[in-house]
Amino acid sequence: MNEPATKPKIRRPRFQFSLMGLMVIMFAACVAAAPGYYMFRGTSLPESRLVGMLMVLAGPLLLMTLLSIFVSLSGRGD
Repeated sequence: MNEPATKPKIRRPRFQFSLMGLMVIMFAACVAAAPGYYMFRGTSLPESRLVGMLMVLAGPLLLMTLLSIFVSLSGRGD
């Protein structure tokens, strides 16, 4: 009698992101890059360095608040 054929195990990639995970990563990268733009490229407006500094100080709190709200609304926080 023949032995049953075994299916080869499908290998998943090491890093696999969901669409929501990719969106969160891109949002965090954009929030991190925006203050740098205002602080280093803001020679035309004198207030741009102030805007950049305020974004550096308030950005992490705002980012974590928005991510927490988004995750709780999506239902993945359970």
